Amino acid sequence: MRVLTTLAVALVVAGSAAAQSEGIFPFDYRLIELDNGFKAYLIKAGAPGQIAYVSMVRTGSRDEVEAGRSGFAHFFEHMMFRGTDKYPNYDLITSQIGASRNAFTGNDLTVYYLVASSEYLEQIVDLESDRFRNLNYDEPGFRTEAGAILGEYMQGALSPGRWLNERVRDLAYDQHTYGHTTIGYEADVRAMPEGYDYSLSFYRRFYRPENVVLVLAGDFEYEEAEQLIRQYYTEWEPGYVAPNITPEPPQRRARSQTVRYPGRTLPVLSINYKSPAWSSTDEMAVATEVLGEVAFGPNSDIYRKLVIDEQRVQYLAAGFGLARDPALISINTMVIDPDDVQAVEREIQNAVNEARETLADEKMLNDTKSAMKYGFLMGLETAQNVAFAMIQYVINTGGIEAVDEYYRTLDSITAEDLREAARTYLVDNGKTVVLMVQEGGE
Repeated sequence: MRVLTTLAVALVVAGSAAAQSEGIFPFDYRLIELDNGFKAYLIKAGAPGQIAYVSMVRTGSRDEVEAGRSGFAHFFEHMMFRGTDKYPNYDLITSQIGASRNAFTGNDLTVYYLVASSEYLEQIVDLESDRFRNLNYDEPGFRTEAGAILGEYMQGALSPGRWLNERVRDLAYDQHTYGHTTIGYEADVRAMPEGYDYSLSFYRRFYRPENVVLVLAGDFEYEEAEQLIRQYYTEWEPGYVAPNITPEPPQRRARSQTVRYPGRTLPVLSINYKSPAWSSTDEMAVATEVLGEVAFGPNSDIYRKLVIDEQRVQYLAAGFGLARDPALISINTMVIDPDDVQAVEREIQNAVNEARETLADEKMLNDTKSAMKYGFLMGLETAQNVAFAMIQYVINTGGIEAVDEYYRTLDSITAEDLREAARTYLVDNGKTVVLMVQEGGE
């Protein structure tokens, strides 16, 4: 394995000689592009004898534009394990080869992965390409899974985090599909058993080669992997059409609401602002992510004051990660004394005002950028780590080339950029505040 701080990286592209490019990504890779639009990135990294096979679908709850159909991206994640005519028992096959496999869904993505011994590469390529092309399930099986999804929904319905998240989204959004959570609205989940035909159309629309990117990381030979990908994925028919997602209109005034949680909880304050979309080259987008760490992260003045020195809150968490479309950035805290909520909110507002009015400390800024950069590098320990580190780049841009673009932009971020990002996005007319208190409390 190459030393992680190496900055010279050989980009090996299919059909061409290796070329040198300055960047942060420390591993050689090869890009395979098929005529049907399917792309595969082959990255040699991780421990000997192991591979991580990660199929990234650029579809999540964001794409659920039809009324009454929220939650289908997550639902379909479950259906993808139902098998095909060729391989009717997916679980048995993956168990026999000792593969660790799972999947997850988010706002912008559905990701499927297997980690296994390199000797099973061809079997895995065959197995995965087959279910992405030829998934087969009947209506009774569909209804069975729908019951399991409803059970999952009900089991987590009173989780404080999800309960609060649903209410924040409901208040913050008027049009965009980010207004519902990944699991969907309860009414839609309850109606899913009647959606068998819709589920088949969902598969035909979104599980197409142009909308799926494979990242294969680990120990393998380029030529063998490329030959297998061409053999098993070339016949996959294209046909993806992006959904027409309604943009969220500009927010014109601050929104606030107190909600009463039907269970025991200390007060939780969620302060949210409308954010830019993720970008590897837009300085304001990258500066916004850095701003969250500098102004509200574990090394910030307000964190030190509220969490460490005065111990007035159980936690202070800044969620300044960006999404494929403009979404929310948030500051969340659990207040120990219910009578202290308004004072804690003023402290957070003071920190927001300071971010808009003053320049960040240069050492703090530089230390934060270094931590972001080398946190990324030091996280590339295993094949699965490497593949997973590529997810945000693939989902937001369709490829992994944006890794180097992102960190070049990060290097360029200044204290003035952070202040401008705060002035642009931490504004009252884009603010949504939800206070969650215990039912029956004040």
